[in-house]
Amino acid sequence: MGLWDVQAGLQAIRALGQLAEQTKAALAQRIHGEPLHENAQATLHHALDHLSEVREGFILSLRTSAVPSFVELRALVERVMLDWSAWEAAGFRFMSAFQLARPGDQVFFFHHAYLAMGILPRLPDYAVTFPHQRRPTYADIPVPSTPGEVLDRIEEMERVVWVAENADLESAPADSIRRTYAFFEASAWLVATELSRRLGRRGWPGLRPEG
Repeated sequence: MGLWDVQAGLQAIRALGQLAEQTKAALAQRIHGEPLHENAQATLHHALDHLSEVREGFILSLRTSAVPSFVELRALVERVMLDWSAWEAAGFRFMSAFQLARPGDQVFFFHHAYLAMGILPRLPDYAVTFPHQRRPTYADIPVPSTPGEVLDRIEEMERVVWVAENADLESAPADSIRRTYAFFEASAWLVATELSRRLGRRGWPGLRPEG
């Protein structure tokens, strides 16, 4: 997606919101112990692919100046820099004359995810739908404050979505399930309200905010 391609950008935002909304619904089914139909199974598979791209966007966006300590920097290097397959998965390919192919939409996806992580504890009550929760709030879920914490959260969500797609969801920690569900809820809410409003719309079809 080129930065100048506004129409493609709007379509990408809409698709992202729809994926987040559908993933939230699929996770709710699994939390309730319901079997997944074929479409929900495919949704979780797409969500896992999306989170992989978010992680790649994090790698591409990371600056050493943002890492608060040498210990964390070293840990990040060990986790994301020594495995060259991560760079290949991010869209880089060695070409003739040492040219590199441009990556895709990973940076865009990461920055949207980062916004969702930041807004999550501030979601209005009407937007919070996590099952079996007494109070409709995510205020207790902390915003990741360092690059290491951001990567931890991304990888935690990858694990939860993988389990939801392939295994018994009860094998995942309850707090991890809630944080993952909340992330997709915040991601969908951003598209349905703030992003669409800033683009001069009242919300995308199928992603109308409630309340």
